[in-house]
Amino acid sequence: MDTEIREGFLCPICLADLGAISDLQLHFEEAHSNEDKDVLDQIKGLFGKAKRKILGSRDRNPDDPYSSGASFGGEITPDDVTADGLTATGYHPSVWDPQELGATRCCTAAFKHVREARLDRYVVETNKLVIRLDKLLSTDAPTDPSKRKAFEKNIVPWAPDSCVNLCTTCGKSFGLTRRRHHCRLCGGVMCSRCSQFLPHSYARKMINPAFSYDGDGFRRSSSNSSLNSVLSPDGEPHLRTCSECRTLLERRDRLIEQRNARPIIVQLYEVSGSFEIFLKTFIYFYFYFLQKLRLHLEAGDSLLPRFLQMADSLSAGETVYSLMEATQLRLKILKSYESADVLSKRILKLGLSDPDTVTAKSAQLQRNIRSSVSGYLQQNLLGLQTLPTEKELDELQETRQLEAQRRLEDERRTAEANKRKMKPQKIPKTPSPVREDDTSRVVEAGWKPTEVNAVSSEESDPMIQQMNIIRGYVKQAKQARKWDEVKMLEDNLKELQLAYWSEQRKS
Repeated sequence: MDTEIREGFLCPICLADLGAISDLQLHFEEAHSNEDKDVLDQIKGLFGKAKRKILGSRDRNPDDPYSSGASFGGEITPDDVTADGLTATGYHPSVWDPQELGATRCCTAAFKHVREARLDRYVVETNKLVIRLDKLLSTDAPTDPSKRKAFEKNIVPWAPDSCVNLCTTCGKSFGLTRRRHHCRLCGGVMCSRCSQFLPHSYARKMINPAFSYDGDGFRRSSSNSSLNSVLSPDGEPHLRTCSECRTLLERRDRLIEQRNARPIIVQLYEVSGSFEIFLKTFIYFYFYFLQKLRLHLEAGDSLLPRFLQMADSLSAGETVYSLMEATQLRLKILKSYESADVLSKRILKLGLSDPDTVTAKSAQLQRNIRSSVSGYLQQNLLGLQTLPTEKELDELQETRQLEAQRRLEDERRTAEANKRKMKPQKIPKTPSPVREDDTSRVVEAGWKPTEVNAVSSEESDPMIQQMNIIRGYVKQAKQARKWDEVKMLEDNLKELQLAYWSEQRKS
């Protein structure tokens, strides 16, 4: 008897025609998944051969890496296969063999070599600073300032003043108004504004980590501190250091603190008592409140130095900054600190609605955070200067202008008196305050003052004429709102005035 011949994508078990190879495989896996394993493996092998023969009939170059599915990223995972059994590129994973891993090169050894060299340099320099710090703080160190300087130079050789013409930190040149200062740890030379002051108590903590210290660490140079003083404004002994030494010492202190301190995640787990309470506290307490608290404090701290500079300038009657700009900046600082205060109060009240989840240690930790933030805000807000009113600012600016005019009048009278009583003499050569590099910087910045004619019959002194020319440049720069050029020209004017007064005293 003749047997009916059927064609198509037939199921080998139920002989159903599925119409497509993907539908056939899906039907086989869903309807016949409980059949004998050996039979299924044999049938799947036949499926694989059939699919290779059907799909492999397309023309493709075996040497072309883009003509096969292996070009799309190596071994195909189950996540890459869609519901119809095909990958995102339209090929079934069983058709192509897994792609072998290509050539690789390990750079770990090179990275470790560079890292170890840099760490060795940091470690050597830091250990050298700690050893010198230990010697400077020894009990044999003299307290007399005159003997103290010789003692410090004996321990750390100082760089000669004649070999250093620029500050190693800011790059500004030394002159009559900018003196040279030496770092007590490395012997480098820097100016007064770039000097850092290390209190003795904080230095002892760096030498001995067991030493307790609750201060602020390094301090910046202040304008009212003596140049040769070994005491800070609050009466505590200190050492003058540079920014590089400060960075190395603070890095070492930070690493020691991280090694000895317990992370906040460990403290939260200890005070919670169970994993569920810990997870709840960790999510709401750490990732939300503490993160927002840190952001608000950092925002206020970043704006505070600029506001203090503006407040000092306005209080002195200067016209570099506007009162409105300083007021807006002050409001931003107050808003940031106010938000931090509100968050610290919310942290203090965290968990009070459910007393069973709050332990004694957890409550103590929340109180410590609140007290720390409160003290920090009080310290910064008390030092926040009040801005003058518009009326007070006008009076300050008028007073400053009158003082400048009176000073100019005194200079003119002094020059006339010296001209009448002094015989003609050779004019001493004085360095011109308007240096070539300063003029080039002004030109490169896109602004150049117009020429000022300050030569008159009454003022034949070239130094007075030069000062009048610079005053005209300052006025033009203020009108053009070129504040960097204003500061540079005012510094040059001050240097020239000092040189002029020095010549007058000698005569």
